Amino acid sequence: MALSPMRGLAYTLRNTVYVALTNECNSVTLIASRGPSFKMPVSSGFVHLDNGKEPGAQHVFDVVEDAWREGKEPPEGVVFAGVGEPLLRLDVLKESAKRIKAKRQGIQLRLNSNGLVPAKESARMAAELFACGVEAASVSLTTADPEQYAILMQPTNGCGHADVCTFVTRLVENGVQVTCSAVEHPEVDISATRSLAISLGAVAFVARPYFP
Repeated sequence: MALSPMRGLAYTLRNTVYVALTNECNSVTLIASRGPSFKMPVSSGFVHLDNGKEPGAQHVFDVVEDAWREGKEPPEGVVFAGVGEPLLRLDVLKESAKRIKAKRQGIQLRLNSNGLVPAKESARMAAELFACGVEAASVSLTTADPEQYAILMQPTNGCGHADVCTFVTRLVENGVQVTCSAVEHPEVDISATRSLAISLGAVAFVARPYFP
């Protein structure tokens, strides 16, 4: 049975459905990292999840089905993203992915993540993500400099730049196509960050504009 819609659960960019699993994060959020004047496009319908409310797998499945039924054409993909870090709700992510893939086999599932996963857990988590149907991931590498990373992203879970690099490598090893990204902050060496991303096995690198 379909559940009531949840405010902030889904938003749309181009013809892709983005799903928010939580507002919680273990670092500066990826949205905040874009700069103080960055705002999501109004046309996306993006808003935060209401405080204290987080979706279950059924909520996620329902909102994807709604998009499939209501759109002029089928969505090109589903991205686990939002304000918070999707991997903080890994169990819900995996169950949602399995349900979506069971109904819509051809749709691509992607993860947007800061990649702050403890190195000892990276291989297991990467394998679980691929097994549940997540074929692609965008990981914010941020910089090639570990000390600068700590300043810019302010991780709170004891992880750091090296853990992000390890997670990228483990995703690649498990068959997930990884795109690494960095924001064009004035002090970040984008060229060095791009080189690092490719050396880790990323299939692409995206430099995102900074909004001062």
